[in-house]
Amino acid sequence: MSAGARHQLVFIDRLLATLIHLRHDLSHSVLGLLFGVDRSTVTRAIAEVRELLAERGCAGPDRPGLRLRTLADVFACAQAEKIELCATEVQVRRPAAAGVRAARPGSMKRDAETAIGTP
Repeated sequence: MSAGARHQLVFIDRLLATLIHLRHDLSHSVLGLLFGVDRSTVTRAIAEVRELLAERGCAGPDRPGLRLRTLADVFACAQAEKIELCATEVQVRRPAAAGVRAARPGSMKRDAETAIGTP
């Protein structure tokens, strides 16, 4: 017998779970349900495969010799190809949860002082 835990997902399933997670942002719990394993198994599989993908980099089908391993490589390639990358962050407001009061400026500090007993 060998030491260590055996993989409950074959490599193809680990790769597929990772790609689904990266592309569709499904949670590890949902992927666990899809593949019939525990969430922690999916978490471990995604970490392993992401490490492999990072080591190998990303190659385009038309330029197999080009490997993009870091974000700086991506920006350098985009600049060389005259591609404009837009990394604008958009703030999204979420509706307030039912029964939860909205925080007002300074209210958290006042609540903490009240709980401690500070006048």
